[in-house]
Amino acid sequence: MKILTAMVLLASALQPASASGETEWMGGARQWSVGYANEQPAYCRLRWDSEIGKTMEFRQSASETFWLVAKTTWDIPADTKTEVMLTDRQVTKVVAAEFFDKNTLRLWPVGSKGSAGLKKIIKNSFAGTPDVQLTFAGDEGDWTLPLSRVDQLYPTFAQCLKRLEAGGKLKQDSDTSKPF
Repeated sequence: MKILTAMVLLASALQPASASGETEWMGGARQWSVGYANEQPAYCRLRWDSEIGKTMEFRQSASETFWLVAKTTWDIPADTKTEVMLTDRQVTKVVAAEFFDKNTLRLWPVGSKGSAGLKKIIKNSFAGTPDVQLTFAGDEGDWTLPLSRVDQLYPTFAQCLKRLEAGGKLKQDSDTSKPF
């Protein structure tokens, strides 16, 4: 019975996203995952899960890019605006952060200084970017985001972006589309 239950759970996890706004996970490696979120608007997710309650996620839609950091034990007041320090090997930047939901901060909210470079950070993470340390303004300890582990997911993320550009349609191979 346990094997059957595990098989049912695995099969349901592998099902494509429905029109109700679920994420179809396309691949993952070393605590990182890439998924296609079938919402309005649709977006691609590049998500890190610490497996101890901390997550970090980049979301990219056709019109907007987000950087979210979350912790299951946070209880963030709805009007919170704060700053977070990002440090890599050479540079420390102070970036704006604000309430996204009760467990999540959005770094570089719309209209904040430097938010235009967020797509560049995502792109550079696939090219061997060093890990980034986040330092929060409150009593939360520093986080180290292992951006150096994400490079092998570039083909999957690129595939997700192509799907996003195609309006969510998956390209299906057929006998007539394969030249050999």
